[in-house]
Amino acid sequence: MTRASVPITGPVLLLGDAMPSTMRKPFNPVKAAAVQAAVERAQTGQASQVGPDPALHSHDAELRWVEAVLRHRLSLHSLGRPIGIRTRDDDTHPLVADGVHFPAVALSISFADRTLDFLATYDDRRRLIFDLLAPCAQCGKPVPTEEINSLGDLGDYLLQTRDGLGGSPRLRTSPAHAADCLARGD
Repeated sequence: MTRASVPITGPVLLLGDAMPSTMRKPFNPVKAAAVQAAVERAQTGQASQVGPDPALHSHDAELRWVEAVLRHRLSLHSLGRPIGIRTRDDDTHPLVADGVHFPAVALSISFADRTLDFLATYDDRRRLIFDLLAPCAQCGKPVPTEEINSLGDLGDYLLQTRDGLGGSPRLRTSPAHAADCLARGD
């Protein structure tokens, strides 16, 4: 059996002492799948394909549609167990850059050891994108820190492989920063 064909079900020796402290706790199903997807992407150089996003139908509420897109992008249906997502309007961030009328969507996935908070907005190409919200290193306010649009992206974040990620372009423009925060830019 080759190293690439060994299924990853928890912390592995490949990660060694470089494993971040957040990963030393027992994995929940989403974290385990995310880490496995990130490792597979690193080994093969190819991201897993999840297909096109679900379409918005007239009978769907927009918040439910945004939740369905996040479930799809993170392949949550493939885990074989229900994963609860709390979805609500975000009163701080606009849905579209420089927008003021429509709020972005905040999504939370709770686990026993932590909650992952996401922000759904549209990029300049009008594509729905998801950012992981985390405390700003400067002011401590919850701001978009990393763009997470796949299970592999989430795995890279959990493993703290920053070279595999590019950060969030919305970090510097987030209105959630403290007024005097140095991380906030133009």
